[in-house]
Amino acid sequence: MGRWQRQILDWLKVAVSQGLMIALLIGAARLSIVPSGNVAAIVAAQAIGAAAIGLLLRLRLIWLPVQLLLPVGLVYGGAAPAWIYLLAFAAIALVSWNAPSEQVPLYLTNRKTREALARLVTESGASSFVDLGCGTGSVLASLKRSHPRLAVAGVETAPLVFALAWLRLLPLRGRGVASVAYRSLWKEDLSRYDIVYCFLSPAPMAKLHAKATSEMKPGALFVSNSFKVPDVEPERTIELGDGRQTGLHLYRPGGV
Repeated sequence: MGRWQRQILDWLKVAVSQGLMIALLIGAARLSIVPSGNVAAIVAAQAIGAAAIGLLLRLRLIWLPVQLLLPVGLVYGGAAPAWIYLLAFAAIALVSWNAPSEQVPLYLTNRKTREALARLVTESGASSFVDLGCGTGSVLASLKRSHPRLAVAGVETAPLVFALAWLRLLPLRGRGVASVAYRSLWKEDLSRYDIVYCFLSPAPMAKLHAKATSEMKPGALFVSNSFKVPDVEPERTIELGDGRQTGLHLYRPGGV
């Protein structure tokens, strides 16, 4: 199933689950099972019930916030101008454009992890680095400042986040290669890099590791923040001891 078909199917599941819950609540109100005058209780029941029905329909967990917030927004939306909700929806869409189809929410790499990556670059002697799903470009900017000769690249498909990353790296491009491309990580050639870094989700890890195995050169490092490749033991894991309990899982898919 293609990306757009999957998104349409997910939205249909949202509509069906919300509609079924509305029908259930109408029936319950007629039978006096739920108090018809308690708007807050009805909205809460609608949100929780629709979310539960969505799970039964195998709606992906990334849609759970939509299921929970949609009834609240529709009922209490009159308290603010309509353009505010339109603007909020547009911002969410531009930030999370690929999240439903790729099952990859926006995760931002924290300072401790950026420092650990800088040490890894020094330790490995890497001359090139790519961030797959680079978000706002914080990792690339940090590495470019600490390692001016390091060629850094990132790919991102969320429009607003990509724009922020592009602007962030703009002042650093005079120091050598520092680029961000509006491109799917699946279209990036990994053979060009000494270190390939990602902070994604469990969903794409097996497929991404297979891509790395077929493309990465011998000795190159594949580094996954927090999420291990299923059924593949990392060469080592760097535990950072931060609030997230972050672990950097290191692999060499192309061999030593």
